[in-house]
Amino acid sequence: MIQLLNICNISNRKSKYLLLTFLFSTSCFSSSEINSFIEQNKLYENPYWSKLLHYRNGSSEIDSNNFFISKDGKTDLKKELFETINSLESGQNDVLCRFPLRVKWLKQNIPQLKKNIVPYSCPKLNEYLGAIDAKQVTMVFPTAHINSPASMYGHTFLRVSSDEETPLISNAINYAAKTTDTNGFIFAYKGLFGEYEGRYSILPYYEKIKEYNNLEQRDIWEYDLDLKQDEIDRLVLHAYELKDVYSDYFFFKENCSYNILWLLEIARSDLDLVSHFSLKTVPLDSIKILKPYNLIKDSKFRYSSMKKMKHILEEKIENKEYLDSFVNDNEPLNEDLSIDDKISYLDFKISYLQYQRANNEYDKKEYLSKYLELLKQRSTYNQSSNYDIKAPKNPLGSHDSARVSFYYNSDDSFELSAKPVYHDIYDISDGYLQGAYIDFFDINIKKEKDENIKLDRFTLLKIKSLAPRDMFFQPTSWGIDLAYEHFKDQSDYLKIKPEAGLTYGNEKDFIYLMLGSNVYYKNSDQLYSIGSSIGFVTNRFDDIKLGLNYSYDKYNKSLENNEFEAFTTYKLDQNASLTIKYLNDDLYKQNDEKVKVGVSYYF
Repeated sequence: MIQLLNICNISNRKSKYLLLTFLFSTSCFSSSEINSFIEQNKLYENPYWSKLLHYRNGSSEIDSNNFFISKDGKTDLKKELFETINSLESGQNDVLCRFPLRVKWLKQNIPQLKKNIVPYSCPKLNEYLGAIDAKQVTMVFPTAHINSPASMYGHTFLRVSSDEETPLISNAINYAAKTTDTNGFIFAYKGLFGEYEGRYSILPYYEKIKEYNNLEQRDIWEYDLDLKQDEIDRLVLHAYELKDVYSDYFFFKENCSYNILWLLEIARSDLDLVSHFSLKTVPLDSIKILKPYNLIKDSKFRYSSMKKMKHILEEKIENKEYLDSFVNDNEPLNEDLSIDDKISYLDFKISYLQYQRANNEYDKKEYLSKYLELLKQRSTYNQSSNYDIKAPKNPLGSHDSARVSFYYNSDDSFELSAKPVYHDIYDISDGYLQGAYIDFFDINIKKEKDENIKLDRFTLLKIKSLAPRDMFFQPTSWGIDLAYEHFKDQSDYLKIKPEAGLTYGNEKDFIYLMLGSNVYYKNSDQLYSIGSSIGFVTNRFDDIKLGLNYSYDKYNKSLENNEFEAFTTYKLDQNASLTIKYLNDDLYKQNDEKVKVGVSYYF
C-alpha cells in the first residue's frame, strides 16, 4: 500500500513538472517566431514606427548616429526594427533605457516580446519621469525680436507642467541651433545652409521666461493643448529619447517649430502636422496648423518687461523728467508721491536695471548690488503691482505668411507678385510686431501696355526694423534691401540698399527718418545714390492701415529722384486684403503719377 502511494506521489510530481514545462515553453517564443510575426504583420511599415524614427522621404531627419541601433537605421526602417528586437533579447546597446517609447510600442504590438526582453534597471529614466511629472502641455510662442534678423519670425517650444496654477516651476522642451554666434546675420546665413546642429533640450521654464520676457524683451503667447494623459506620456518619453541627439538645423524649414511638431505627432498618432511644411516652416504658421485638429483649448498672453516699462512710462507717470532723474541720477524717491506712484517708479527702475544688465551696461557685481537694494526698497510697500496692460490681437487671427498679389495700374499695366514669407509694411499688422518687416524671395512680374511680360523685381532679402525711440530706449532703425531689379532705363541690375535712421511713436502710430544709399550693379556699369526718406504709418483704425513716404535720392550720372507714396490697406478677411497706392516720382519724367489697386491673398 505504502509502495503504491509512493508510486502515485512520484507520478503526480512528474505530471506537475511536465505541466510546468509545457506552460513555460508555450509562454516563451523563439526569436524566429517573433521575427515571423513581424514579417507577417509588416510591423516595420507601420506609420507610427516611421514617426518614432522621424522618417520622411526615405530617410530619418535625425542625423546623429546614436539615435539608431543598426548602422543602416537612418535609411532602413526594417533593419532598425530587427536590430532593436535583437538588442532587447540580448540585453545589449542599452535599448531598454535609451528608447523607452520604442520599447513600449514594440511590446504593445508584439505581445510575445515581453517575455523575451532581458530586464535591467533604468535609474536615469526613472529620475527623469519623476522630475517631469507632466499633466499639461502648452505650446509657447515668443514673438518677434525687432532688432534681431534671425528672430523676426518668432520661436516656439513646449511647456510641460504638473500644476496649471504654478507654470513657472514647470519644464520647457526646446529645440534650437547649437551655436556661440551672436551676430544675427551670421546666424541667419549659416542657418540657411544647415551649418548648425539642432538639438532638443529640457530645462526649467522660468529660464526661458527670463530669456525672452526679460532679456530679449519679447512678448509671449501660451497655447494650452488638449492632450490626454497617455498622449502626454508618449511625448515625454520621446523627448527623453531625443535629448542626446541632433539633426541639421535649417533656418527656413527644419527649424525649432518644425521639430516641435514632431513631438506632437508622436503624442497623438493620427496627427499629420510635419507634412504641411515641405518648403518652409514659420513659427506662427506652425501654431495655426493646430487649430483644424482642435488641439488648442486656451490661450494666454505674457507681456515682456519692455511692454510693462512702456506702459508705466506712457500711462502711469506724468513727470517723465523726474523719472529720468530717479532712474539715471539716483535721485531719492519723492515722499509726496502716492503709494501707487511710488510702486510704479520702483517697478520701472527695477525692470530698467535688468534691461541695462542685459545690454552689458553693468557688470554682475554692480548689478546685483543695485538690484537687491531696489528689491529691498520695493518690499517696504506690501502691495502687488496691478497694471492693466491690454493684450494685443491674438496671432491666431493674423494673416498667413505666404502672399500672392495682383495689381492694376492706372497706366494700364498689370503686376503679379508672390512671396513665400513673411510680412511687409503694406500688410495688416494684426498678430505681428509693429515695425518689423522681413521678406525673402519676393518675385514681381509686370505687363505694360503693348509690351511683353517681364521680370520687374526679384527680392533676395528685404528687412526693415523700425523700432520706436523715447527718452529711455533709443534703438537705431535700419534696413537692408538686396534684389534683382528692372531699373527705369530698362536695364536689369543687382541692387543693394542699406539704410539707417530713427523712429518715433508707439504700437499704433510711428514716424521714421532714414538715410541710405542705392547701389546698382550690372557688369562694369554702376549706379549709386545718397538719399533720405521720411514716412508715417498708422494702425489706429481696425482693419485699416495707412502710410506715407517721401524719399529723395541723388545719383551719379546727373540723376536725381523725388518720390512720394501714399497707401492704404483694407482687411477683407483674415487672409485677404485690398491695397490702394498713389505714387509720384520724377526720375525720368516729371510728375509721373500712378495709382495702383491690388488684391492680396495669404496662405
